Amino acid sequence: MEELCRLLNAGRFISRGKGRHATRVIDSYELILVIAGTLRMFEEESEFALQPGDRLLLRPGLRHGGTAAYEPGLSFYWCHYRPRGEVSRERLEALAGMGKSARPERFSDCFGMLLAEQRDRESGSAGSQRRLDLLGELLLSEAAESCAARPGNEPDPLAERARRYIKLHYEESISTASLAGELRCHPDYLGRLYRKNFGISVTDEINRVRVAAACRALRETGKSVKEIAFEAGFNDLAYFRRRFFRECGLSPARYRAERDGEHVNTE
Repeated sequence: MEELCRLLNAGRFISRGKGRHATRVIDSYELILVIAGTLRMFEEESEFALQPGDRLLLRPGLRHGGTAAYEPGLSFYWCHYRPRGEVSRERLEALAGMGKSARPERFSDCFGMLLAEQRDRESGSAGSQRRLDLLGELLLSEAAESCAARPGNEPDPLAERARRYIKLHYEESISTASLAGELRCHPDYLGRLYRKNFGISVTDEINRVRVAAACRALRETGKSVKEIAFEAGFNDLAYFRRRFFRECGLSPARYRAERDGEHVNTE
């Protein structure tokens, strides 16, 4: 059986603009993903200024803490791991340090699912340590993908322009062909280039960004699922539900219900 890291606990931190991260030495690995604001930290002699989408894996036995006060609105997810053996320890060590998430929305949603499972386990319902560990492994998989986004491995400029265009115009009627027309290139060439650079098709990227926008609306507004789907760019509600389940592993209604009970801590 695969040797999984043990997921100890997890949460989401939202700052009110007071205090800073405590200086400490812990006996577990800590994975952090910044959602909003800038988190300034150090680990031994290394300093980090984590921006939205950045992740950091801190190692046990090393002194770490904040280098500046929390800014108002700073938000980040955190979780702690303990290896079960040498294989899982090597996997954690390989991810130690800072990286830029290749799919921050997906990374964030994985954290959300983990927190929902943790809440179920704490309440004595269906949650289990095994599922927590599996979701923890999913987070580590997302962290591993972030390595490809570090400086020195920049995407092709045309592929990056396509990605920026999708993020700005996802709610419009766009496709690989229309995007290629905007960028003045052939659709087949753009499709191959995009997959080569980002490991995903243009169509899947459009749907991924739309689902991420829907997730934000489900968390932050009281609009109906139908309203949210159409505002995110989906013209077919049934298709939206299928794509949402494919990306998030649960229905829009269940996603909203579970985020309403998400564990949050502040200073």
